[in-house]
Amino acid sequence: MEVLSAGALTPLLIPLIVFGARAIDVSLETLRIILLARGGRLLVPVIAFFEIILWLLSLGLVVNDYTNPVFLLSYAAGFATGNYAGILLEERLAMGLCVLRVITPREDAPLVDALRATGYGVTVVGAEGLQGPCTILYSVVKRCDLPRLAGLIEGMNPRAFTTVEDVRSATKGTFPGSGHRSGLFGRANRTGK
Repeated sequence: MEVLSAGALTPLLIPLIVFGARAIDVSLETLRIILLARGGRLLVPVIAFFEIILWLLSLGLVVNDYTNPVFLLSYAAGFATGNYAGILLEERLAMGLCVLRVITPREDAPLVDALRATGYGVTVVGAEGLQGPCTILYSVVKRCDLPRLAGLIEGMNPRAFTTVEDVRSATKGTFPGSGHRSGLFGRANRTGK
């Protein structure tokens, strides 16, 4: 069996390095943009530093032989993979806070009590919908708790209409545990109902 030389490995290694560097660089970019939108001033520059190093590495390797279709395909595949991986990473980390809005066609005291029992505050507002009176429940919750709360709502009121919006920061509110940090960068005080 013949041992491959370093020169023979180059056509195999460069596309792998380009693919890997690009996939990691774009994943970091996705994470950086999300943190930037949520006010992550401390982590954003650190992520940007490593992101640009990986981007320059992958671009430099491709530019040296830009006519090589394998290098170009590995660059593009790394970019696509990085986008997908970045989205999965962000979903897994479930960072920050969101507003959970629940609209029910009737007042739903058991649902309100169940949501409050999780440690979160719930604001109840009477409203008028297309089909008459309805109730809107608002709660600012940690994104990592969202699947559990959505399951609770679905189990107690399958007809409830729910929406979720990201929150950049929150200053006060009722959250599980005292002294809970709201999101990544702000404090939430345990006050209110």
